[in-house]
Amino acid sequence: MQTHSDIFKEAKKMIATNKLEQAKVVLQPLITELNNDHRVYSMLGYIYHKQGLFARAIKNYRKALDLKPTDVETTINLSLIYNDLGKYEQGAELYAKAVGMMEMSASEQDINKKEEREETDVMFSKQHTTIGELYLRYNRAEEAYTELEKALALNPRSQHANIEMAECLSRLGKRKQAIKNLKALKLKCPEHFDARVKLGHLFFLEGELGFATEEWDEVIKLDPGNMEAKMYIRMVKEESILP
Repeated sequence: MQTHSDIFKEAKKMIATNKLEQAKVVLQPLITELNNDHRVYSMLGYIYHKQGLFARAIKNYRKALDLKPTDVETTINLSLIYNDLGKYEQGAELYAKAVGMMEMSASEQDINKKEEREETDVMFSKQHTTIGELYLRYNRAEEAYTELEKALALNPRSQHANIEMAECLSRLGKRKQAIKNLKALKLKCPEHFDARVKLGHLFFLEGELGFATEEWDEVIKLDPGNMEAKMYIRMVKEESILP
């Protein structure tokens, strides 16, 4: 038993070989069975156009566009009929509409590709961050820096990669650069609490206890359950009472 897809394929072959009347016969059952499928009416419109039956062609093309207003091929074919009939203004209007739909479709495809690329970038960024973290574990800061640089190039907003890079820079003797980077990250997103806790720790290592405590206090204010910030605050208090 033929499926609807088989019937469409058969009709297309007949149209391609100019067996137009036979194609119409093949398509007739689909008008009842698929009366909401724009393809039936678009194909009939094309057949009638090829036969020079313009009124019938227009009627079918219009029906197809009622069912699917965004069908570019049907819109172009209808514009060609109007041009054939000398109705150039209507033809030009439809053609412009078809071009607009094609441009919109291309734009949507670009957006989808961009989203797919961003997802891939995030995935690879995580891989480079993991490798960088592993190098740091074995005190190989130079190699870690290379991997983390790749990670941030792919996903500059990655909190994890930024924190690991700060640790890497600190080990390379570039603590001030690490502080600068985390301060910039904090401005963009004040609720990157792990990054701010790390920033406080870097201030502490630089001997800037006031800045360190201020950073941790602010984290606790925004995130009362942050145990790491509380630990550092206790550490500073305990150190201050040591002999």
